[in-house]
Amino acid sequence: MTVNSSVSRTNQRTLAHLRTLRLNLDQARSALMHFKDDRIDRDKLEPAARRTDDLMNLYATGAQDAAQGLAWMTEIRVAIDEVTNPKSTAPLQAAGVEITALLALMTPTPDQAPQTGGASGSG
Repeated sequence: MTVNSSVSRTNQRTLAHLRTLRLNLDQARSALMHFKDDRIDRDKLEPAARRTDDLMNLYATGAQDAAQGLAWMTEIRVAIDEVTNPKSTAPLQAAGVEITALLALMTPTPDQAPQTGGASGSG
């Protein structure tokens, strides 16, 4: 039973970081709404926002597909790194902090590896 509650707590922490990441992306995109020249950078953030939504859906269902989560986090990181507009620097730096926290939560540690069997010596 402890494993299930631990998984639930991990999912809740992951969802909290994903909500904050989504908010950071919205703030960055909002900072780029007022001028036509900002549209290119704003459009670069759209796929990151969609992937964040995908991750939120994944973890909201209780699923823990680490490989898919890490792949989508990489897509989000790449999209954010492509934005060079200084108007969105602060929210994107905050997004980077959330990405680091999310990667730490999504990357399995040795103590999270499934236990297989016990002592196999006989005789």
